[in-house]
Amino acid sequence: MRDNSLSAAVMVVSLSLCGAAAAGEIRWRHLSSTTGDLAMPNGGKEQTSSLVCDIDKDGVNDFVIAERTQAPALVWYRRAATGWTKYVVEAQPLHIEAGSDSLDIDGDGDLDIVFAGDWQNNFVWWWENPAPDFDPQKPWVRHIIKDFGGKKHHDLTFGDFDGDGKQGLVFWNQGANKLYLAEIPDNPRQAKSWKYAEIYSYSSDSEMMQRQTRPYPGFKGINEHEGLAKIDIDGDGKLDIVGGGRWFKHVEGMTFVPNIIDASYQFTRAAAGQLIEGGRPEVVLVVGDGWAPLMMYQWVKGTWVPTELVPEIDCGHSLAILDFNKDGHLDIWVAEMRLNDGNPDAKNMLLLGDGTGKFETALISEGIANHESRIADLDGDGDYDILGKPYSWQTPRLDIWLNEGAK
Repeated sequence: MRDNSLSAAVMVVSLSLCGAAAAGEIRWRHLSSTTGDLAMPNGGKEQTSSLVCDIDKDGVNDFVIAERTQAPALVWYRRAATGWTKYVVEAQPLHIEAGSDSLDIDGDGDLDIVFAGDWQNNFVWWWENPAPDFDPQKPWVRHIIKDFGGKKHHDLTFGDFDGDGKQGLVFWNQGANKLYLAEIPDNPRQAKSWKYAEIYSYSSDSEMMQRQTRPYPGFKGINEHEGLAKIDIDGDGKLDIVGGGRWFKHVEGMTFVPNIIDASYQFTRAAAGQLIEGGRPEVVLVVGDGWAPLMMYQWVKGTWVPTELVPEIDCGHSLAILDFNKDGHLDIWVAEMRLNDGNPDAKNMLLLGDGTGKFETALISEGIANHESRIADLDGDGDYDILGKPYSWQTPRLDIWLNEGAK
């Protein structure tokens, strides 16, 4: 692996916004496995998931990559002085789906990680962080959360959704047409101790016409729901669940009430945040696999009012809301795939907000595929970088864009 500081290409993105934090240009240092800056995860062709978290508790984020056609199925990249060192998490091949999260599941003070099975199996797993005994070649211990029922679990997240002060795991189970909440048991290493509650179910019989600018890919199921985000929508002090074109409010026990945001846009990525100052937070939905608009929804007197932000996004499988330029206003980050090697102009971009619902676009890259990519501080300098991961375009491949600040 070559020194990142020597081999990286530096790219400049213009930001024509007012205010010191956003004035001028942002310099991005582009690192890639294609130029030797990063080690390949494995030799496989379907990189399905990723995760950013501080695995070794050194105060700097690390990241995890999942691949479902070869071993090792999971690897993590540990931040070093001039780059990243690859470690094995799961040495065996596993059919892992998109979606992941981290939490100290076993209560030993470090972050454990969760990934789930695709259309070929009915598992949800967690891996026990071996800190401080890290060995690049020694896999982590894998535990089972779910091993029954329907297959495919696209999207999952942790949160205290019922207000009991304890973290739970919410996950879609597309093969069962259900959304589940699993509470962390006293002994999480015993699979049978995990208890589940179905908090929502849907039918595959029919659906209303979905937002689209072109027909969806053939692998989309009828009425298939995807996407998960968490935020307190109604201001009652409890986290709500956003996904499948809906938000879910906890009532009591394991009972949640579904509230429609957009029933015509449920096969999406989801994010939520206070994009317009005052009132309830806004929800952003974008097609993950397909062609449709980037939409923002504002709650106005019981109605979610839609605003089209970008007329067409091509497989926008990477989405987040954050204050990128630290001006006090939330921004939107979205990045496109290159499904089946299409979309040669695939965009990786920011929509920089002003707090009133208006946005200015800043293009970060074009032509490089992103799928389940992440925006987070990867080098510990306090600003947002981007972990780029394609699904099948030029795989195996990884890209990182390090934010080097205003030019």
